[in-house]
Amino acid sequence: MMNTPIKLEEYFFPVVQVVADPSAEEEDQGFKYKAEVSLSHNEEEDLYQVAVEISSIPEGKDQKQHYTINLVVIGLFRVASDFPNIGKLLYVNGSSILYGAAREFLITITSRGPWEALRLPTHSFLEQYESEAGKDEETKKQKSSKGGKSGKQKGSGSNKKSKPVPKGTASPKKKTN
Repeated sequence: MMNTPIKLEEYFFPVVQVVADPSAEEEDQGFKYKAEVSLSHNEEEDLYQVAVEISSIPEGKDQKQHYTINLVVIGLFRVASDFPNIGKLLYVNGSSILYGAAREFLITITSRGPWEALRLPTHSFLEQYESEAGKDEETKKQKSSKGGKSGKQKGSGSNKKSKPVPKGTASPKKKTN
């Protein structure tokens, strides 16, 4: 059996906000969203934290959506120390694992609402990673031409600062018997 370089220890949803709009019409089915990723590393326990925030984006002032959402899912991962690009692995694979969990969670929640269940479309975190990596390279070039310094976060695919996360998320929960 082949060992995987990434192992999910646990995941949880510290932020769950789903609001159904009763004034939306049946034809108001457009849904746009953004998925933001942040990474951090607890060196003491050698745990990586991946946070994915999924938020709906209004299409326009007059356009209504059946649901407005803001959801944060946090996963704690262990990664093989000899893996060549840990930041990319966590950003692409870790985020994809958490996005799938969030997608199912939203289907469950919205299936009990007044509108049809909300099914998030598939999402490519590889394209998002490459897009952000390209922006980071451009930022580095601009800073170096101005004499500024730039650096990457350890284990991160970008130099974007991680968002603060709820206290106590740096290690798995202790189970009691």
